[in-house]
Amino acid sequence: MNWWDRSLWELGFAICHQNPHTLLRFGERPLFVCSRDTGIFVSFFTVLLALSLLRGRERAGTPPPYILGAAAAGVLFLAWDGLTSYLGLRETTNLIRFLSGFAAGGGTAFPAAALVNRVVFGGDRALRTGAGSGELARAALAAALAAAPYLWRPGALYVPAQAWLAASILGTLWVLNLLLVYLLRGKEGAGVMLPYAVAAAAMAALELTGSYYLHHLMEARSSALLPKRFIPG
Repeated sequence: MNWWDRSLWELGFAICHQNPHTLLRFGERPLFVCSRDTGIFVSFFTVLLALSLLRGRERAGTPPPYILGAAAAGVLFLAWDGLTSYLGLRETTNLIRFLSGFAAGGGTAFPAAALVNRVVFGGDRALRTGAGSGELARAALAAALAAAPYLWRPGALYVPAQAWLAASILGTLWVLNLLLVYLLRGKEGAGVMLPYAVAAAAMAALELTGSYYLHHLMEARSSALLPKRFIPG
């Protein structure tokens, strides 16, 4: 395994069980987190980029009811798929895992974008996030383009798919920590300030490091009961 693959695999270990049966594969090459987590992170960060970090930062109002309803449906889809398959009531597939995660991540990105636009960028609360055909179409197009490689999975797109998944994981953690920093410091509407951005990155690094070593500790304590950690050759 080269340094790039190994680094991503260790990143995935911090947040995912990495069960080999639930990993999306580009040919014989698996991604470094499960299909459900892939869907969640890729859709959340992509839609957040489309509605907040790149465009639409002036819209900080609560998304329209139909968007909130669709977001709730996505979360329920994720919960239904995860719970019923975990309890053995039905068999699920990696496609359904990915789609349920994608629906939940993309849906929750709408209210998250409203919060980022309000707290970080000082957007107008009277302008609903995602309202209007243009805003919704941009988010839908971005989500569709992001989903395509993970649904199609051609071998030539393996490395770009790895890279975007890693960027989505790190970007999601950074944005959530950035929100926390702004809320704690009371700097609503100040825009992205370098010290706060660095603090958010440091917090994300600490969280991933702590989660990584906690996962290792749990694995060591249960090594007698669980199979050895899967790492692709």
